[in-house]
Amino acid sequence: MRKYLALYLTIGAILGSAAKANAEDLRVNVPFEFQVNGKTLPAATYLIRGALPNNKSALAFVSQGTGAIAVANQMETSVTGSKVVFHKIGDEYFLSEVVSLEGTLYFAPSKAEKKLAAAVNQQSITTINGN
Repeated sequence: MRKYLALYLTIGAILGSAAKANAEDLRVNVPFEFQVNGKTLPAATYLIRGALPNNKSALAFVSQGTGAIAVANQMETSVTGSKVVFHKIGDEYFLSEVVSLEGTLYFAPSKAEKKLAAAVNQQSITTINGN
């Protein structure tokens, strides 16, 4: 009987930690092509999750057949939610922020974003809500 109890407790702990990890993932449908860490990702539904076990500032953007990793330069834990914010410059979108249950991660503008921003006078912010 003790063997079964230990087995049930172990299975429960494993399933509980897996459910917690899945609850922290953010699923967003991005209807446009965008840049993350210098890589252009296509319009798709993305699962955004932690990329490294002990680093909350690194995120993986994963979709079928494509993905990228981005490392935030700043994190604020007082603002939480479930959304992704992009800077739109001309016709191009660049990752700016990810707001999750862990907090808000801010991503520094890439060289391409800075260069385009200097050349184009048309900028806006686009927000997409997640799960």
